[in-house]
Amino acid sequence: MKSQGHRPWGYIGAGDRYLPRIERELRRFLIKTQNELRFDTLRLSPKEWADLAGVLVEFMEDIHNDIGLWRSLEQYQREFFDTPLPLFLPPQEEPDPQRLNEYRLGYLLWGLYHELKPDLILAPTHQDLRHLAAQIGGFLTKQFTKVPRESGVKQFLAQPNQLGWEVKQKLVWMGQHSYLFRHNFWNYIADNGGQLDIGAIDDFICQETTVWSGLGVIDILAATLDITTEQRAVLRNWYERHMAYYRILSSQKSYLEVKNLINDQTYRVRMDTPGSPFRVGQVVFGSLVLWDGDWYWSGEQQLYKDLPAKTIQEIKQTFAQKMPSIAYRYCQPQAQMARETVDLLYQEFVKYHGDELAVYPDGRALTAAMQVLYRQHNETIAGKTAAKTPVKRDLSLSPRDLLPPELVGQENGIAVYFNVSEGQEVMIGFNDVVSGLKKQGHDLTEDEAEAIQSLMDSEDVSPNFVRRLVKEYGDESIAAVFLIDKTIHKTYLDYLLRRYKGHFYRKRYPQIALV
Repeated sequence: MKSQGHRPWGYIGAGDRYLPRIERELRRFLIKTQNELRFDTLRLSPKEWADLAGVLVEFMEDIHNDIGLWRSLEQYQREFFDTPLPLFLPPQEEPDPQRLNEYRLGYLLWGLYHELKPDLILAPTHQDLRHLAAQIGGFLTKQFTKVPRESGVKQFLAQPNQLGWEVKQKLVWMGQHSYLFRHNFWNYIADNGGQLDIGAIDDFICQETTVWSGLGVIDILAATLDITTEQRAVLRNWYERHMAYYRILSSQKSYLEVKNLINDQTYRVRMDTPGSPFRVGQVVFGSLVLWDGDWYWSGEQQLYKDLPAKTIQEIKQTFAQKMPSIAYRYCQPQAQMARETVDLLYQEFVKYHGDELAVYPDGRALTAAMQVLYRQHNETIAGKTAAKTPVKRDLSLSPRDLLPPELVGQENGIAVYFNVSEGQEVMIGFNDVVSGLKKQGHDLTEDEAEAIQSLMDSEDVSPNFVRRLVKEYGDESIAAVFLIDKTIHKTYLDYLLRRYKGHFYRKRYPQIALV
C-alpha cells in the first residue's frame, strides 16, 4: 500500500504486518460508508479515501501502541483549553471510554478535512462527521483486537536522542510522514512554490505552526520523546534557528569553530562526519540549532570561498535591515533598541489617536495621519540624540518604510492596531468586519462573513487585535462564521486563535528594522 512508504525505514514491529490488510479493508469500508452520508460536504474521491485510510490506520496504531503523538496533542490541549479535544468535549471533561474512538476520530477528521478542503468551514457538530467517526471507530476497534502491541514507529522514536542529528532524523520523519502532519506538510510545500528541498523541509519542521491548535512538529516531537524537561524546552525553541553568515575559524575532527558575522559571537558546531566540506576562512550562510550544549547545522548551507572585507561589512550593515526578526534572535542589544523604539511609537500613536486602535475611511486619510505621526516621532528622536553624545545609529522612520503602497487606494475602511510588543498591524476592508461583528451572529452578508473569516485567517493580525475587537463588539459573529455553538464551547475563541495564529504564541520581536 502507498502508506507503507511513510514507515521509518529499518524498524518493523510485530503488529506492522497487519496494517496493510486493515488499510485495504478500511478503504473499501470508507467508500461504502460514503453512500450513507446525508450531504455532499464530506464526500471524497476514491484516491482521497485511500489516502485517508492510511492516515486513520496509523492513527489507530498510535492509540493502540501508545506511541505518543496523539497523547502529546491531547496533553497540550488540556494545558491550553482545559480539555483534550476542544469543541468536541467541554472543559474538564474527559472522553467516555465507551465512546473514546468516536470523539478522537471526530476531532482528527475535522482537522484533516481542513487540509483536504482548505476552503471548507466544517462544523464540529456536522451530522455526517459524527456518523463517519462512529462508523470508523467501530471498524478500527474490531480490526485491531488481535493486532500485537508492537510498532516499528514506536521502535524508531525510542532510539537515542544524545546527538542533535538523532533528534533531527525523527523530526524530519514526523514532519513529512507521520499521519498527523503529512497533509500539512504537502500543503505547505504547495503554498510555498512547490519545491521540495532541504530548506523547505527544514522551514516546515522547525517553524511552521499547524491546524493542530497551532502546534508545530517540534512541539509534538518534544512531548513524544523520552527526554528531559530542559531538552524538551530547547527542542521547542528550534523555531529560533540562528540564521546568519558564519566565518569558519577552525576545523577539527568532530567540531567546527565559527564566528557569526552579524553579532561577532563564536559557536562550537558539532560535525562528526568524514570529509567535511568546510574549510578555514570560508564564509557559510546557514542556520544553527542548539542541542545538549552543542550547535548543529539545520537545513541547507551556502558556501562562499572568497568574500572581500567590503562585502562582509555590507552584509553586517544590511542583514538586520532585511531580516530584523531573525537578527534580533541573537542580537540582543539591537532587539532591545527596537523594543524601545516600538514602545516610544506606541506612546506617540496612542497620544495622537487617543487609542491603540485607529480606523481610517481610506488610504489617503491613513497616509496623511502617518505622515504627521512620523514627523513628530522623528522630531522627538532628533531632540533626544542632540542632547547626548553623537551616535551613529539613525532611528528615524518614514511612512513609506512601514506602509505598503497598495494601501493608498483602499476605500472600505482601514484599521491600524498598534501591538505594543511588535508594532502596527493594518487590516483593510474593516467596515465589513465591524458591521459583521455588530450583527452578533445574525443575518451576516457574504462580504461580512468573508471579512470576519479573513480577520481570523490572517497571519498578520494578532490575537491581541482580535481580542481588542471582541471586547468592543462581542464574538457572536465569529462563532456564527465558524459554525460553532458558543453556548456549549465558551472557550472556542482561544482555540481558534491558536489554530489560525499559532505563530503569535511563540517568542516575537518588533517588526521594525533599525538603521
